[in-house]
Amino acid sequence: MKSITKQYYKKTAFTIIELLTVMSIIIILIGLLVPSLNMVKRYAKEVKQKAQFHSIESAIELFSSAWDGYPPSDATDEAIPAQDYCGAMKLCEAMVGQDLMGFHPDSHFRSDCTDGTNKLYANNPVGSALWPDQETNLKARRTYLQQSTNAYRLWHLYGKGNTSPFQQDLYVLCDEYSRVRHKETGKRIGMPILYYKANTSNTIHDPNSGAALPTISNDNGYIYNYTDNDELVKLPPPFDTTATHPLSNTTTNFYEITKDDRIDIDIGRPYRPDSYILISAGFDGLYGTDDDIFNFEK
Repeated sequence: MKSITKQYYKKTAFTIIELLTVMSIIIILIGLLVPSLNMVKRYAKEVKQKAQFHSIESAIELFSSAWDGYPPSDATDEAIPAQDYCGAMKLCEAMVGQDLMGFHPDSHFRSDCTDGTNKLYANNPVGSALWPDQETNLKARRTYLQQSTNAYRLWHLYGKGNTSPFQQDLYVLCDEYSRVRHKETGKRIGMPILYYKANTSNTIHDPNSGAALPTISNDNGYIYNYTDNDELVKLPPPFDTTATHPLSNTTTNFYEITKDDRIDIDIGRPYRPDSYILISAGFDGLYGTDDDIFNFEK
């Protein structure tokens, strides 16, 4: 009886070779599965990003209906030309206010968060109270984008003292990707969403520099002005301060990636020539690469 039991166990046990074979097959299957899972993850993020753009577009249309036009995107302060206050920051102010309490109707899109005299937003570091008083000020506000969870101060992304030429406490709307770590909490957050408003009275969108390129003070007939967010794009990526964004390497790159190739004219034609362009840095967190997400389909 004892010998029969021993023989039974010998017949049902796995050999080392069998175990190694099974483990090898499992490892191969995992190796095949991981890239597929990464592709699914990237696709899910892309879908989520496009959904965010759709929400922002709806909010911008509400803003446009209320104020008879889209928010400005020019690179400087409306009243203080020497002060940088770019398109990404003006978009955030228009959508949720520069203190996330809503847009104030007396705004002149100033980087000091005033109307030139009075304090409109709590973001203003001056100690004076909100004008004319806090209750009246907040009642006047309008929030066009109901979700402000993706709004972060510049120093949250780049760190304190690393946001020049911008004021570090200003807010930007960030995309749905998680390439950046919040400098205070360590939470994964996205890169700023770039916003460019079209000048519909102009006609040029020339990636070949056939005409003089725009400057901060003169768009030189271009429908879009690349300088609207150029200083922001020139900041080193928060996750790699030794790197640069390809979009900042050449002034014509913006016009190349936003040109509608279906239209073949010498002066070029952008996508969305009558409204605005939104750009997410995409999965790699770098502006000007192939995985950038736009509010249009190429």
